[in-house]
Amino acid sequence: MESSDILAIAAIIAALLSAIYSYRLSRRAHDTSIYYGVIGLFRELDKTFIEHPEVRPYFYEGKPVDVDDPNLQRVRAVAELVLDTFEWIWYRRKELNAEAEEGWMAYIFDTFYSSQALQEHYVRFPSWYPGIRRLIADHAIAQEDGTVDSGSVSVL
Repeated sequence: MESSDILAIAAIIAALLSAIYSYRLSRRAHDTSIYYGVIGLFRELDKTFIEHPEVRPYFYEGKPVDVDDPNLQRVRAVAELVLDTFEWIWYRRKELNAEAEEGWMAYIFDTFYSSQALQEHYVRFPSWYPGIRRLIADHAIAQEDGTVDSGSVSVL
């Protein structure tokens, strides 16, 4: 084997190692970007609940939404924000590790099924949330009264 052949093989090996290293760096940057995207969305939700604590019970304590409720428009706006966040997470779920995906699914289910506001917004605009629609279709039945029956939902 000539020295030029050895140099060519060394160059190929160096290029392959460089490509593998670049891929790993790129993947790590992508994973970090996904993580901070999720954190940014939830920071906005947290800020909303801190600035307007009166709407939190509609999402985490099952408080019903009445048409004459003075918080109705704010609750509807926050419901849209929450479902938009859920949709983004569901769209990106495969880019999370399996344990994180299970956690996000549990969070989405628990929050969705405990919130009449989320269920009503979803029932009004299901085409806005194709990922959530598929998730719910697998595990629940939308009711005519704007609520959703979770049946025996198990995310694990």
